[in-house]
Amino acid sequence: MIRSIPSTLRAGTADLPVVPPWMQAWCILFLGPILVWVETRMSRSVLSRCADHPLVHLGIRYDPSVVVDACASFHADVSGPGAPITFTIEQLVRAEIVRVWAESCSDRDLEWLLTTNFVVRWFVGISLFAPQIPDHTTLARFNTWMRQHAPDAWFRDVLRFLGQVDPEDAATTPQILDTFGMAAPVAWPPRTANLLLALCDDLIRHWQSDAPRTVQRAIPPLVLGPIRHPPHYLDAVERQALLVQAVGLSQHLHACLTPYLSHVALARRRTISRILDALVKVIADDVKFDGSGYPTERPKDEKGHYRIGSATDLDATFRQHDDDLTLGYNVAIATTGTRIVAAVVRTGATPDSEAPATLLRQQIAAGQVLPAHVIMDRAAGWGKCRAQVDVISEGQTMQVALIPPAGGADPNRFGPASFHLNADRTACTCPHGVVTTRIAPKRNAEGLTARYLARDCQGCPFWTGCRGEQGKPKAQRTIFFTDHHAYLRQAAVFNQTPEGRALLARRWQVEPTVAWLTRYQGCRRARCLGQDAAQFQVFQACAMRNLLLWLNRQQRGRAVAAA
Repeated sequence: MIRSIPSTLRAGTADLPVVPPWMQAWCILFLGPILVWVETRMSRSVLSRCADHPLVHLGIRYDPSVVVDACASFHADVSGPGAPITFTIEQLVRAEIVRVWAESCSDRDLEWLLTTNFVVRWFVGISLFAPQIPDHTTLARFNTWMRQHAPDAWFRDVLRFLGQVDPEDAATTPQILDTFGMAAPVAWPPRTANLLLALCDDLIRHWQSDAPRTVQRAIPPLVLGPIRHPPHYLDAVERQALLVQAVGLSQHLHACLTPYLSHVALARRRTISRILDALVKVIADDVKFDGSGYPTERPKDEKGHYRIGSATDLDATFRQHDDDLTLGYNVAIATTGTRIVAAVVRTGATPDSEAPATLLRQQIAAGQVLPAHVIMDRAAGWGKCRAQVDVISEGQTMQVALIPPAGGADPNRFGPASFHLNADRTACTCPHGVVTTRIAPKRNAEGLTARYLARDCQGCPFWTGCRGEQGKPKAQRTIFFTDHHAYLRQAAVFNQTPEGRALLARRWQVEPTVAWLTRYQGCRRARCLGQDAAQFQVFQACAMRNLLLWLNRQQRGRAVAAA
């Protein structure tokens, strides 16, 4: 006897108990009202026991009708094999909300939740006795459509909703900014030779499928086996030989296919052109040539910036943060004490110092009111970053951050912020009060250099703090002032004021939000390939974070109750 299967589900068991025919006819006659009664009784019992469940609260208090309207054309746009999708747009939108609540789960996990979880079925609007539910293919098609056509619809609607039920003055509420890495769903990058061969394989596949037959001859006769399945060499000599072959093949394919690229339809040409550009970039970043044109792989510290690390996801680049190296994306968020107001996903090699500018541009494009202050760590403390914020906001927003030391300098030594450059930029005063007029523009840089000779610093009590313990007695001291040095001087004064210290003390408020997104919402790793997919995933996660934070504030009596 198989004890793991309930007796009512074993083969040969009757579906219904043996009852008289007249009773079966009576039950069939009133089956509809009976099922409604049973479902209503079960709903009351379950929902009363799960009254504190987030989906129960959202199902009662939040109406996603604006998002439903934004996705109204889904049925018309989606066509293909199989039966047409009969589920309503609202059901599919609510299913996406459940996906995000379930930590950005997969399509099959979402299908399982819709099948087994009564609270989820109630929230989505699927009857307990419904014969069908959205399967994983339907859920995947809607997710893809929403990512392409309405990626920020739910995020914007949540901000609009919170503006009604828990308003805050955007102009006077400071925003705290931070960044975190998001890994792309690809394997760890291979060697340069394998990366080039993978790109060549993709190029050949797309050319054979997308290019017209008249230009198929542009591909030279090749044995595709070694390209698609390159050997795994352990010997350095064999690896070098594979690199030479990969570089030669890449350059040959680029030279053969580029002249015929205009024959390919425009919609399909973009993918092929992008792979061709990727081949050129990988060779430029990771390969160097000697005088005879012989290629070798560049050392790690000589490789280019914004390096492509995967043929599967060309948007992903390397993000170096302390000792953590991530192949993927650099996510920047702007949050207040109550909600996330902006989220931008850039490729991984994007510097953290660009976060304030990109976040402000997103808010301007969305028609949001800019704050008076944005707060971030030292990465945004440079003068150039402060100038960008001032220009983009037209003087409305001020960047608040600690002033970083000079690039590459010892943080224990005096930097440019410790020196004072006069308004005419003709004289510089050091911390000891010594003035120098040896000021000149620096070549290939936006700024000036001030010089102190060794005799100017003799007997200075700040010698060690200015020149360091390894400073030579006869060496000169140079200080570089960028063209944005005035912003640094202004920040140095503001950071010492009570308002400045109070704003800097609030920077920790962004850390719980970053921890929640990365630990509990799946934002440490992208679900799908591409920067657009990562941006959509972050938008969805931020919307759920805002709603859950609002529910928490409401339970603590800190938010206005929704009507």
